[in-house]
Amino acid sequence: MYKIAIAGTGAMGGRVGIQMAQAGYDVTLVDEWAEHIECINKEGMSVQTETSTYQYDIKARYPEQVTDTYDLIIVLTKAMDSETMIKKLNIAHAIKEDTAILTMMNGLGHDERFANIVPKSQIFLAVTMWTAGLKGPGQLLLEGTGTIELQRSDGHEDQRTIEINNVFNEAKLNSKISDDVFQSIWSKATLNSVLNPLCTILDKTINQFSQYPNTRQMIEPVIEEIVAVAKARGLELDFETLVNKIEAAYPIEAQGLHYPSMHQDLYKGRLTEIDYLNGQIVKYGKKVGIPTPNNEMLMHMIHQLELKAES
Repeated sequence: MYKIAIAGTGAMGGRVGIQMAQAGYDVTLVDEWAEHIECINKEGMSVQTETSTYQYDIKARYPEQVTDTYDLIIVLTKAMDSETMIKKLNIAHAIKEDTAILTMMNGLGHDERFANIVPKSQIFLAVTMWTAGLKGPGQLLLEGTGTIELQRSDGHEDQRTIEINNVFNEAKLNSKISDDVFQSIWSKATLNSVLNPLCTILDKTINQFSQYPNTRQMIEPVIEEIVAVAKARGLELDFETLVNKIEAAYPIEAQGLHYPSMHQDLYKGRLTEIDYLNGQIVKYGKKVGIPTPNNEMLMHMIHQLELKAES
């Protein structure tokens, strides 16, 4: 049987894992959040949808408890924890020569970091528009619909690509194989690099942020830098399309009522993923000789707020 590990089982990891298990796959949730793992093993995952609430039994393990090898490992930890998680699973021999390592994490550069641990031919990138929530340890909230787009990180399509896409679709996750997943990854990263830090710094929901009449003057310099860096790296992004995508998130009926995930992390006293968004743009900019002062300032401001949250 096709064996799958979900490495990082927060909200999105929970959704993907539960839906794959419900499709009949052998799924193990892997995480280091003790209360979450113990709750799932004792009572199962509590799943709330728009129409029902139920308990679902599924395996949950700490990384050091993993003894199986897997055909597919989906990495959905926080970005800063992902390499440590893969190294622990590698030490546990959970990764074999043909294991596919797929990430749907937010941010940029994950393929480059993972390539220091496993061959690039084993790394798959995906971007998702699904959402999910956690009400507490072992309490998963599933609402709405979404999509997944995936591709092997080196651009080649192999049998594993087709198998992974089939697994996602059998799990009703609306997946497709992409011709250029980097376009979608950078597009989503641009949205997150604009709304996440700005709403976090200003302590506003997305809709509250949009009420200021000069928001375009705030977001456009950040986007211009990202477009320039992407172009220098051989990727063409359309500036107006990115602006429109961000502005489409403003209405209440879209994402307007929400605080971005970075805001939630900061105000819960956790480190944010700023280094994998604006911070990664700054790194790329320095490599290709493109100044990124706006992205760099946002990065520094979030790090200042992290210091305050830790104190």
